[in-house]
Amino acid sequence: FSSRTYNFTDMCGPPANTPRAFVDPGYLHDVLLTDLVPGTKYYYRFGSPSALSYIATFRAPPRPGDKASFSFLTYGDMGLTPPPGSQRVAGMLTKEVEEGAAFVLHQGDLSYAVGYSYVWDQWMTLIEPYASRVPYMVGIGNHEQDHLVGGKKDPSRDQGEGFHPPWGNYGHDSGGECGVPVFHRFHMPDHTGHQPWWYSFDYGSLHAIMLSTEHDFTPGSRQYDWLERDLRAVDKTVTPWIVVAGHRPMYCSEDYPADYEVTLHMQQALEDLLHEYRVDLALWGHYHSYERTCPVYKNTCDPLKGIVHVMVGSAGMFIAYAEKYDVPWSAHFELSYGYGRVTVSNESSLLWEYVRSLDGSVGDRVWLHHH
Repeated sequence: FSSRTYNFTDMCGPPANTPRAFVDPGYLHDVLLTDLVPGTKYYYRFGSPSALSYIATFRAPPRPGDKASFSFLTYGDMGLTPPPGSQRVAGMLTKEVEEGAAFVLHQGDLSYAVGYSYVWDQWMTLIEPYASRVPYMVGIGNHEQDHLVGGKKDPSRDQGEGFHPPWGNYGHDSGGECGVPVFHRFHMPDHTGHQPWWYSFDYGSLHAIMLSTEHDFTPGSRQYDWLERDLRAVDKTVTPWIVVAGHRPMYCSEDYPADYEVTLHMQQALEDLLHEYRVDLALWGHYHSYERTCPVYKNTCDPLKGIVHVMVGSAGMFIAYAEKYDVPWSAHFELSYGYGRVTVSNESSLLWEYVRSLDGSVGDRVWLHHH
């Protein structure tokens, strides 16, 4: 058990490090529960003896290697927007969790506070009905991490002012937060020493990896070296499914030249590694739209060598309208609000679905199979 907090003086730059933009978050309490019985439902309350919360529940995860079917939910780029944006999406996600979804994977751009700390409290109130019941696994996006000043306060211990390659469009999109609120508000698996920026975990027959596209991911970097070690250690007889997630997409056909340049460098840096270790599915966000690729490798559809990439940056932040590049690997694209649902059926079949928030319809569906 630990309690901690943060102040505006802990942030890297404005507006986050100014008193006018800061609301004290109070103390944030972190409790590690041990010796949980896999699959068991637990009941809990939080608070002080004189002011206890409602009774909440959660179910302990299965053991790694458990072959039972389960589903999880995934998306990026949420924020606080009216229906059919994040308010409706959150309501639908609550229902999904009530019906048995096992956990949430949110690959970056969480609250869009960008330096105005009260937004964090509002956004966490929005997700509380379901985040209090299942693991809420987060990744870092540009609107949580990117900064140009104050790098000594960056809790990720990145060098200088962070990752700013000459081919990238990494700026000051966090509003000076430089990852501080996420670091204090979320505790991800920390066996890597780099949570919540990059980490991995097992759930039944799934091995999930969260990357930070806001830190150096190129060969020779600490993140790349960790990723290679993590993938090498996967035992596919225990966790036959490997899913990788991160914020900026490796494949996206929307015509934003600066962002598209980043996708090309991500392919150059990471694609061979993911292919070598037979990653099944890659989940991204960043663009406020939805797109799924065919099984793609080296910009070519290849059902034997390819990885299915899904960009689901449509959980609430305003939809981005742009022209599209003419590419052969884009299998489905649409401009709508929604989220992804992954159902691991068994060790040889996995179902991907994109659920639209406007009417709850499934806008896209594809099965992945191990042969």
